[in-house]
Amino acid sequence: MRYEEFAPPQALAPYVHCLWVFEGQDAREPQRIVPDGRCELILHWRAPYLEQDGAGWTPQPRALFAGQLTRPLHLLARERAGVVGVRFRTAGSAVYLQSHVNAFTDRRLAVSDAPDLRKATDETERLALAAGYVASRLEPRFHDRQISRAVEELRRSGGRVPLDALASTADLSPRILQRRFLQAVGVPPRMLASILRFHRVFEALQAPGVTSWTEAAQVAGYFDHPQMARDFRRFVGCTPSEFLAAERGLASHLAS
Repeated sequence: MRYEEFAPPQALAPYVHCLWVFEGQDAREPQRIVPDGRCELILHWRAPYLEQDGAGWTPQPRALFAGQLTRPLHLLARERAGVVGVRFRTAGSAVYLQSHVNAFTDRRLAVSDAPDLRKATDETERLALAAGYVASRLEPRFHDRQISRAVEELRRSGGRVPLDALASTADLSPRILQRRFLQAVGVPPRMLASILRFHRVFEALQAPGVTSWTEAAQVAGYFDHPQMARDFRRFVGCTPSEFLAAERGLASHLAS
């Protein structure tokens, strides 16, 4: 299997973090997709994944918008995967949606007007079709620059900025910040801070000299291992050891 990220075209850069490609035979067991603080446009050019819901396992649409996650998403590959993803900046997807983002949190919505990547001849064309489609829908008046500043400060600090300081960064009152943050990002500031801290664990595991989950938890800003374990249950639905023991696939690439 192969996973690779690509810088967005200049016109998309203010709103899109990256484009990515995943292809090949994914793991044979369900993949736990964890919250990462960003929304995505997902375009399948091979068989779409199965998604676990209340009815069991249901095929995803060939093209879908995936809102913010606050809990794990379980996916299963039926055949060889072929996916192009457009990963928006944390406060960037409203420009594509042309609406408030919180209406899509923990939801995946079919996108009927997206290009059919099965008609593309190669990866370059698939990426160009995905980028061109997003560019055609951009409405910059939906970009909340004050909230973007607050998000950047929150990311820079690893989620450790108090709400009052965050509001000052955005030049907003705490109450207005929270309302507009939810609309532009899809989750409240405190939830995003928790997600960012949780993701720092995976980053810490790749740092020199970090050899255990306990050390990674300390680097990420947790008080102790049990506090990190609670977030694993919340965002992944299992223990750190169970996550590592699972067959590696799409989930391991998206979590790192």
